[in-house]
Amino acid sequence: MRQTSRKEGSNTMRAYRTKKKALRRILIGAGCAALVASAAQANDFKVALNETKALHLGTPVSTVIVGNPAIADVSVEGSRLLYVIGRSFGTTNLVATDSDGRAVLDLDVSVTSQSASTVTLTRGPGGQLSYNCTPRCERIAGVGDNPDSYDALMKQVAGALGAGASAAQNSTGGQTGLAE
Repeated sequence: MRQTSRKEGSNTMRAYRTKKKALRRILIGAGCAALVASAAQANDFKVALNETKALHLGTPVSTVIVGNPAIADVSVEGSRLLYVIGRSFGTTNLVATDSDGRAVLDLDVSVTSQSASTVTLTRGPGGQLSYNCTPRCERIAGVGDNPDSYDALMKQVAGALGAGASAAQNSTGGQTGLAE
């Protein structure tokens, strides 16, 4: 039978304790990471109406699905970067899966009002009108606005955009700088 010296036994015991501590640290770290990941997925992702918010992912994804694209939509800019666009007020969900079909992300997306500078005026049966008051109040097209007022405002915006594009085209001799 082989006898181990006191020094050898001490080194063996020290190596065992070091491995045990390292394993404990790894398990605690993994547990914390899982808690953080599940907490992040359980939270509500908020984006303002008509705005875009970046969503950075820790794991590459291959498929992204939005429950109701009329409420929120997604632009995929890579396997780890999504841009969430607020289309209409409400809440929907977003699911992202990896190449094996496992859910990497499953969260609720809430589309909220734009900011404190937006004012909604309700005019009884005449419907509502929306204004952006930075620095002075100007009419904007808002979800739920009076349809006639909304359409008139959208025609004005389209006319202004058309006039701007026409003026830009005339000043550059018909060239817009875009590849044709």
